[in-house]
Amino acid sequence: MDDAEAVRRVLAGDDGAFRVLVDRHGNGLHRFCRARLGNDDDAEDAVQDVLVRAFRSLGRYDPGRSFAAWLFAIAANRVKTRYRARFMELRLAERAQAERSAEEPVLALESGVEFQALDRMAAEELRAAVGTLAADRRVPVELYYFAGLSVAETAAALGLGTEAVKSRLFRARKELASILGETGQPTEPMKGRS
Repeated sequence: MDDAEAVRRVLAGDDGAFRVLVDRHGNGLHRFCRARLGNDDDAEDAVQDVLVRAFRSLGRYDPGRSFAAWLFAIAANRVKTRYRARFMELRLAERAQAERSAEEPVLALESGVEFQALDRMAAEELRAAVGTLAADRRVPVELYYFAGLSVAETAAALGLGTEAVKSRLFRARKELASILGETGQPTEPMKGRS
């Protein structure tokens, strides 16, 4: 069953057909929200919020458009609202942690924990770098790389042409290369893309 058929069934009263849509797009939504919000709990809350909003708004979905693009447009709007609140919360937490760290003795890390910490720092550095991009470049990066949408779906979600999306992704990659330096560039494909 394709997305349009699942939507048609839900609108006809088969609420169980919505499960098909959740199963198909839930992981991509989670990756998108996690990449933007930086926290699994916030991402899960955002995904639930997006799915509830999508379910309630299915009557306004145009079956001539990509369902994924429509769904991720809702997600982008919800994440923007959550991101603002989360950003302020993180800044307060960072200040508190800095104060605590200054008071606590430094403990030696075991090598396994040390590597995990370095991986987490690299992911946070990338997320922070993406967060510094202007919205016209940041949102396509999040949709394409983190949510796993195609260029065409990203374009549809943003109301742009595919060439405009490709151009914005190119400019974003150049800017990220400048921000992160050559050593900060990922050497392997993003996990959100298959």
